[in-house]
Amino acid sequence: MILNDNEIILKEILPRKSFFFNTTEKLRIVFSIFYLLVALFFINNKSPVLIFGVLMLCVGLYFAIFKWILKYFDLKSNYYIITNQRIIIAEKSTNDIEKQIKFIEIDQINAEMNSQFFGNIIFGEPETIFGRNDEPFSFFKRSGMNFDEDKYAFLSVENINEILPVFEELGLKVKKTFY
Repeated sequence: MILNDNEIILKEILPRKSFFFNTTEKLRIVFSIFYLLVALFFINNKSPVLIFGVLMLCVGLYFAIFKWILKYFDLKSNYYIITNQRIIIAEKSTNDIEKQIKFIEIDQINAEMNSQFFGNIIFGEPETIFGRNDEPFSFFKRSGMNFDEDKYAFLSVENINEILPVFEELGLKVKKTFY
């Protein structure tokens, strides 16, 4: 990993290999299970929409189970770096930068955590469960269930209370939410 001129690493963070489920993620899992049940209904009836049912089953399984397996491997292989100019998500084994964003591009930081200060730090506006009203495609002013991930986020971070002061010292606005 190559740092810019005058760039200093302020903090390196290893994510914990477990998940923090906020309310949005819990609702997405419930919706995924409902999606699986509808898919099984289509498959059991052996109707002409059997292919549609199998497709729904695959998508439902991905959102309910396989997405979390992929996230686990990301947590296992990534680490997070805070410098005085940007945040970086890097791969442990090769030190390759997977994602990065400069602080001038971040308008807000959202910290979602529990009472033990374990949770997620989201850079920018967090994705909502039903999407936003101003999206290009909207159905009844909402785009339906939103399964998009936050583009820049530190997932499964311990001791968030020790990390947030670094961002506040850099002059960034931090919003804290406890679950």
